[in-house]
Amino acid sequence: MNLKRLYEILKETTTSFRKGEIETTKEYKNVTVQEFYIMPHVDEAKDLEMVDVHFMQVGVNRVVAIKNRAELITILDGYEPRPHPLKEGPSYIEVGAVIGDQEAAFRLFALGQVLGFWEVMTPERIGITGEAADDLAGRGLIMITGYKP
Repeated sequence: MNLKRLYEILKETTTSFRKGEIETTKEYKNVTVQEFYIMPHVDEAKDLEMVDVHFMQVGVNRVVAIKNRAELITILDGYEPRPHPLKEGPSYIEVGAVIGDQEAAFRLFALGQVLGFWEVMTPERIGITGEAADDLAGRGLIMITGYKP
């Protein structure tokens, strides 16, 4: 799998946006967790198709994405390990481990949805919100429905 070119395509086609404040603090079972979202706010998105991936939104430039579609298919066809787990609907945790970065996995999920390769599944899409959604998302319940180029 050509990770260098995959990252170039993600950079050319996608932008990550935070949904809320730059910094949040939450309590999880007697543990204080601070999260930092050092990215532009979703209100700053212009002329991009937005995909909600729970923790953030990803803006996709559809025109540039379509220009890179065939090459992206070639790259994704080289996804390891085999047999092709993208067809099985992996989570962002698994894809992030394979490509080296969970944010890149979110960006890839959004890009693939815009190109019609899959749908991004989040807790909210199945009716779960609030703390339960955050907990499930953190455990990996942000996944794709299965790769169909």
